[in-house]
Amino acid sequence: MFKFIHAADIHLDSPLRGLSRYDAAPMDAIRGASRRAFENLIQRAIDENVAFILLAGDIYDSDWKDYSTGIFLSQQIGKLKAHNIHVYAVLGNHDAANKMTKALDSPSNMTIFAHRKVEKIHLADLGVVIHGRSFGTQHVYDNLVTDFSPASKDLFNIGLLHTSLEGRDGHAPYAPCSVDEMRSKGYHYWALGHVHQYELVAQAPWIVFPGCIQGRHVRETGAKGCVLVSVSEGEVRSVEPVALDVLRWVLCRVDVTDTATLREVWECIRQAIARELAAADGRIIAMRIRIEGASHVATALAADPEHLAQQCKAIGAELAGDDLWIERVENAVTGKRDLDAVLADDNPLANLLNAIVATSHHPADIADFPDIIAELRQKIPHEAVGSGTTLDLDAPETLQRIVQEAKQMLVGKLLSVGVEP
Repeated sequence: MFKFIHAADIHLDSPLRGLSRYDAAPMDAIRGASRRAFENLIQRAIDENVAFILLAGDIYDSDWKDYSTGIFLSQQIGKLKAHNIHVYAVLGNHDAANKMTKALDSPSNMTIFAHRKVEKIHLADLGVVIHGRSFGTQHVYDNLVTDFSPASKDLFNIGLLHTSLEGRDGHAPYAPCSVDEMRSKGYHYWALGHVHQYELVAQAPWIVFPGCIQGRHVRETGAKGCVLVSVSEGEVRSVEPVALDVLRWVLCRVDVTDTATLREVWECIRQAIARELAAADGRIIAMRIRIEGASHVATALAADPEHLAQQCKAIGAELAGDDLWIERVENAVTGKRDLDAVLADDNPLANLLNAIVATSHHPADIADFPDIIAELRQKIPHEAVGSGTTLDLDAPETLQRIVQEAKQMLVGKLLSVGVEP
């Protein structure tokens, strides 16, 4: 029996994008999170006495600004030497061979597979053979699986590859291939990388994305880490996800259905934040709060988004202090009865509200919207609104959210003035 760790998408020293505009963002915690998560990976390997570690691409985020990133990796991999743990890795789209102009020689207990052809490494003492191939360039659109050789007889065969398979939402379609093509090779385990969410693709054979080891932004929510694989008598006995992240990104959904007072809403928020804190097991949390449901105080919430956001932050500070950063508060609450009753009237306020409600959520349907966005781009720094940021003005879903939130706020303010005491 032996164990090994399969990890991917380390993205060591990944740069911060779009966070500089947040005054309260825990910059130091986020900046150092990838290193500390990798330290957790190394320590877990030692604690579990694994036979080896597999890294399925994107160890680095790109070429280094200086050599400190490579020196850190060598230091950590070097800790494994005393425990006779070797690391086998392939390069992915972020750290492809032609991108790493400053690359140092690998530590003596680390092997990086070549990119020109598939290589096989035979671990005779374990009865294991690892088949792998790196990316030579960032954009690899060829099916690399076709070049992998059939399984070596009477050995435990592992395939190591950075790939999107048939395609995954939010990930470039690199090294595309199918599950059936992988099955045809006769391997016992396929160690994949590129997809940042843990995914058990198949068990016959085992085809696994471990996900990234540390979430870097709000689209990478939940526990992040590696998988610990146990092998006995030439078969996989277990594949256990292991959390390694030190800072966890969370989407906290708060259901305020049927609430009749703001105090009830605050209590719903308090309970939802408390649940997320408990699940994070002492980690620092970067949280986006999304408040949903049909409430009797929807108009009051929509009328003053700043007060809502600050109230959420106050509750978070009370519950977790500096261990919680609330990145954004989204209000998706709908009204109960009040709005419908006002809309049914025949008066100027009702006519105006009906026109607002009837406005399309789709920016393409709104006159002059492109000009408005163009003006917005000129006023806000590019690093705050570019691709990959939380205010990505290139993403259709972001533009739709802006329209929807503007409508909610305007309706809420009009109702709070024209209807509520």
